[in-house]
Amino acid sequence: MADTTSRRLVELHKEHISNISSTDYPGVYPGEDHEWRLEDFKKHLKIDFQTLSEDRVEFDLVGVDASVANAIRRILIAEVPTVAIERVYMYNNTSIMQDEVLSHRLGLVPLNIDPRMLDDAPLDYQTGSTDRNTVVFSLDIECSDREDAKPNEKDPEKLYYNSNVFAEAITWVPQGEQASLFASNPPRAVNPKILLTKLRPGQEIHLEMHAIKSNGRDHTKFSPVATASYRLMPHIQLLKPGDRYDEAKRRVEKLEMKNQEQAERFRDAFGDGVIEVKKERGKYFVRVKDPRRDTVTRRILELPEFEGTVKLGRVRDWFIFSVESTGQYPAQDLFPVAVSVLREKVRGLRADVERLQREWEGSRATPGEEAERDAEMSG
Repeated sequence: MADTTSRRLVELHKEHISNISSTDYPGVYPGEDHEWRLEDFKKHLKIDFQTLSEDRVEFDLVGVDASVANAIRRILIAEVPTVAIERVYMYNNTSIMQDEVLSHRLGLVPLNIDPRMLDDAPLDYQTGSTDRNTVVFSLDIECSDREDAKPNEKDPEKLYYNSNVFAEAITWVPQGEQASLFASNPPRAVNPKILLTKLRPGQEIHLEMHAIKSNGRDHTKFSPVATASYRLMPHIQLLKPGDRYDEAKRRVEKLEMKNQEQAERFRDAFGDGVIEVKKERGKYFVRVKDPRRDTVTRRILELPEFEGTVKLGRVRDWFIFSVESTGQYPAQDLFPVAVSVLREKVRGLRADVERLQREWEGSRATPGEEAERDAEMSG
């Protein structure tokens, strides 16, 4: 029986990497059937959320290939819809910041608006904008002197009103039915303390902003993630000294060291928390505590005293995702939304393939068959 576990590993050596190409497809191994089946896919698929918070999530996706993992990553970045400021109508801006730069900064402010509450942006913005697809904001602020400022005061915050213009100054202006639609969660900036610009006495800003729904393919301001990345699960296998040709018999859960100093050198060759040193009956052992914390530096392979005692690799179908939300979605909601987008893309592809198949079958029909089909349709 072949060792299927080793086939899942990309092996790391001191100066090269081996077993890079995947071989889990039909015809590679004699007598083995690797045809893709939905039942097998479901059996091996695993999704495990490791870290959960409002703005960051880490989860494991096991049992898929790199194309699926990368598709999800790209969808997270560029195809999950959000709402952002698209148009700025500048009525008055006497600040030091130019109109174009200020408009650009406003567009990059993440907005706390559930995009599922809005329709897609209209093709014709001038005639198609409604309260169902556009959210309106205003920014009206002026800077003036504080009457209670001390004579020798140097801090602008204590000298002037509105010396710093923060995102909290952006005010939502309800349109149509939006007052009731967003009553429980009014649209606003995700972080109210984002600095937009600075003002001094006599300077003011008066403008109106229109926010629409779109995705990162249109502009990065619509991307719901600050970072979306993945890495392969590290694999660390301890090997006791012995026959180098029979690796299976050499595999151990813990490896005995000569003394405490050697055990600590082994531990320190990895990242923090990867290897644990334990003392049992006066002897020192090392064991793998948390391989997912390893950064795969391969430093252990450069130490001659540990040659042949450890095998490094990465599991080719075990992806560790790290996703940080910009605030439009809770971080834990991003993966399900990305999967929904992927399913819609699959449905669209299936419909196109079925349409092409019908057209191809129709083109192969004989004149008599075409006449019969026309008669059936007319009847």
